[in-house]
Amino acid sequence: MRKVINQMKHSTKRGLRVASAAAVAALALGTLSGCAGASESKTFTVWWYSGEDTAQYKAWTAALEELKAAHPDVTVNFEFKTWEQIEKSGNSILDSDKAPDVSEWNKGNGTAGAASAAGLLTNLNEYAAEYGWDTTLPASAQAVGRYTDGIMGQGDLYGIPTYGEYVGYFVNDDILAANGIDAASLATNADFEAAMDKLVAAGITPITAADYMLVHLAYNMTLNTADQDWVNAYQFFTAPVDFNDEQFTDSSTTLQRWVQKGYIASSASGATADDAVAGFTSGASPFMPGGTWLDGTVSGAATFNWSKMLAPGNPVSTGSAGNVWVIPAKGKNADLAAEFINLTLQPKYQDMMANDGGLPLLANIDNVTDPTTLKTLPLFNELVASNGLGFYPDWPVSGYYDILKAAVIDLVAGNTTPEQYREAIGSYYEENKP
Repeated sequence: MRKVINQMKHSTKRGLRVASAAAVAALALGTLSGCAGASESKTFTVWWYSGEDTAQYKAWTAALEELKAAHPDVTVNFEFKTWEQIEKSGNSILDSDKAPDVSEWNKGNGTAGAASAAGLLTNLNEYAAEYGWDTTLPASAQAVGRYTDGIMGQGDLYGIPTYGEYVGYFVNDDILAANGIDAASLATNADFEAAMDKLVAAGITPITAADYMLVHLAYNMTLNTADQDWVNAYQFFTAPVDFNDEQFTDSSTTLQRWVQKGYIASSASGATADDAVAGFTSGASPFMPGGTWLDGTVSGAATFNWSKMLAPGNPVSTGSAGNVWVIPAKGKNADLAAEFINLTLQPKYQDMMANDGGLPLLANIDNVTDPTTLKTLPLFNELVASNGLGFYPDWPVSGYYDILKAAVIDLVAGNTTPEQYREAIGSYYEENKP
């Protein structure tokens, strides 16, 4: 769940460099073997919908130029699409002679999942083994491209992500410094709550949040004691989910306590996400839960020193790899499509994406100079390296976002109890899961 809809944090920088070097070596070897494939057609059609202002667009365009140079006998036909076109008409296009050879595709059960179950996408297992995608891309990143009978998370690989996103806290370092608090010292929930007690005593509301941010906040609290087995059960139905378990009980009671203690204003229940962003960028509160899609907004509006942090104590965090490359079954250049996908995962294009403000999966942090990316990419690398991406809370069942938002707003407003909150979200989940 993003605004429009809509494991352990022990990895060292050296460790990430070693992992990145191994990934580069494997991907580079894959490129050599992948170039051998002959195309069945002299026209190669590429679709994507990430806009011209995105880091993905710029990196993918450069990769496409390299592909053109390597295959001068092939006419490359790039077509820019919109997210809505893929969401509404994607599968019908795939099941026609107008299917592209490779396309950015919406992740999830209803889109890539449905297309894979209908036989409209190429199974990428062999290409993944050839190019090394199955080993170089962490499991929590691959999950958005793996489907079994249309259900995301496990099974055969039908999509390849190249970038990602996650939810953490934006931090006003100036407010913390003025109150003798160091964000780097907030390693546990106890540390975090002690810092927020200090801020409340100084007349400061620690957290500004509203609308979908409250949904993210509640889910991140739920993930606080979760591991990947719990995530797989909730997201991919690998085991029954108990909405009165430790995870949901702790998150709902903690959220209620935070409101009662003044960490979050109860009036947040009636505000918008834009209100929360405006409040944070104006310097009203030191913490704002938010996704990486807000990085540019905060960077452009904040007049104070700011940073980012993951939720204290969380082994897993809200977030996922981005949308995926797919190779339609009715395309005519599967080998060339795989070669292009592999190009987009090469170091120079991953680093290019990072330096344009994106969150690539395999960038080398030592090559990044963009100041905003330097705030946010190291945290993402920690999550990716440890398979700590917990996905989004509304993904498991259709229509869940509205239920989650209404329930958490009622809890923050004091209209319901934690028990009633758990009943509301649990009963809908059980009644609507596939």
